[in-house]
Amino acid sequence: MPRFCSILILFLLLTSCDLNIFKETDTDVEVVSEKKNETLTLGSDPEKGKVVYYANCISCHNYNPKKPGSIGPQIYRSSKELLSKKINFGIYPKNYKPKRSTKIMPLQPHLDKEIANLHAFLNAP
Repeated sequence: MPRFCSILILFLLLTSCDLNIFKETDTDVEVVSEKKNETLTLGSDPEKGKVVYYANCISCHNYNPKKPGSIGPQIYRSSKELLSKKINFGIYPKNYKPKRSTKIMPLQPHLDKEIANLHAFLNAP
């Protein structure tokens, strides 16, 4: 009986806590639905961009975006236009001179909604 009471008290304490886990998710969903006609739905968050960069880019580009990688060039201070065109379509913006002549970067359209965050990280001081 004492064990049951302690479990019940623990359950009641946990359920009465105000956890902000779901509130942030609801806010993100509202922002996406308000801007559903825009390509970039997320804000410019350098920390999120850092996660995107480390998860997707450092295999070819350097761990430090200011330095060239073994396959890809340095991409520090890249413009949103360059990131968008190269990630989504594999092309460069008009009048842009590539740093390397190779064309081996794979398309990564799943990162389209993260371009603003990636841009914020790559242009952070």
